[in-house]
Amino acid sequence: MTDQAVHDSDCRLVWAPASPGRALDGAWWPHSRDASAELVSLVPLVGDHLGGPVRRVSANIDSWDPDQPQRLRVGDELVRLGWFHTLDPATVTLGRRNADRVTLLVIPPGSDASTGGRLLSRLSTADVWPDSADAALSGTWTGDTEDAAATEEAT
Repeated sequence: MTDQAVHDSDCRLVWAPASPGRALDGAWWPHSRDASAELVSLVPLVGDHLGGPVRRVSANIDSWDPDQPQRLRVGDELVRLGWFHTLDPATVTLGRRNADRVTLLVIPPGSDASTGGRLLSRLSTADVWPDSADAALSGTWTGDTEDAAATEEAT
């Protein structure tokens, strides 16, 4: 797996720095709630990151438009999609057939440009990533560069 932070502007994807036991491996800001349309551009980027094709995607059923296929053709690959009420609505998990998988924070597609863009930018420069989707979306995690600067100013 690659471990550098990469930002793809069309797909609006940022990778977290490599760290064992991390809850979130990256952040993705889809343009819409149309999972099929959005995953077609995301899946190849995640496959590149994992070093092989993505075979499975799991997402919260209530976070996406009602058209939720069980399979999706992405290039020459057929990807299985799983829809669950129990998954965190602010995450999506993508993986290969082996143990390689990533969990991405999903920045809500309806976020205005300044809010979503600021969060994506903040995550792209964070030294320490949030330990949950809730912390990322609320912006309350510690250890990133903005929090470190604020702490230094307060002392």
